[in-house]
Amino acid sequence: MTKFTLQNGKTIVKPFNKIWLILGIVTALVVIFSFFIKFEPRLINLSELGVIIKKMFTPKAGRTWGDYFGFINNLWEPLISTIEMSLAGTVIGSLMAVPVAILAAKNIFKSQWVYVPVRFFMNLIRTIPAMLLAVLAVYFVGIGVLSGVIAITLFTFGIMSKMLYEVIETVDMSPYEALESTGASKVQAFRYAVFPQVFPVFLSYLIYIFEINVRASAILGYVGAGGIGMIIKDNILYNYDRVGATLILMLVVILAVQFFSNYVRGKLQ
Repeated sequence: MTKFTLQNGKTIVKPFNKIWLILGIVTALVVIFSFFIKFEPRLINLSELGVIIKKMFTPKAGRTWGDYFGFINNLWEPLISTIEMSLAGTVIGSLMAVPVAILAAKNIFKSQWVYVPVRFFMNLIRTIPAMLLAVLAVYFVGIGVLSGVIAITLFTFGIMSKMLYEVIETVDMSPYEALESTGASKVQAFRYAVFPQVFPVFLSYLIYIFEINVRASAILGYVGAGGIGMIIKDNILYNYDRVGATLILMLVVILAVQFFSNYVRGKLQ
């Protein structure tokens, strides 16, 4: 810190410039990680990136632009399946997370014999990658939208349960304790004292997770979970233009979902 004395005798302390500290930390991290992460510049071939992009967003040899955009008409059914899969998995997983999040909140259930095992279960579910959940679901129920719904449900459950119990632990507990002191049960006290505080945040999280799941559903479909991801899987090796048309449609859908989610979250604030 640097001190400056003005003519009137007052002393002004100039704050420490943190930019040099941040740069030093970043430099140290880069040096440390360089010992663990092997980087081979000769393996990077950026010229292929331009070739792939050109193949994705221009018609394949022998096809016209009419064929390119006409292919989008074949994508509406898998696209609807993708949205249905994402919506169903998000809603079911979020509703499943509510009672578990309540049990995990130690300001509601103060006994560690309750919230510790529940949190362990939540962490266990959240540890499993969404792709692995989809593979396991395909193994048990077969290829199709149902396996995608199961994978997204479990994925949503893991995220929502953790975020929700953390929100519950930050609410004002005075109304809850006042209702309990009058003889109300935990369910009644939660319904009238905690639920009104948590519900807007829950809706905001639900919309946010739905937005994530729409994106993730394309990847889950790649392993057989149904939806538009299977279209990408079937065309990724030989029909880059089909993949490009699919990505254009997905971009439009994701932008629409994001606009809708921003609108709803704005209304909730």
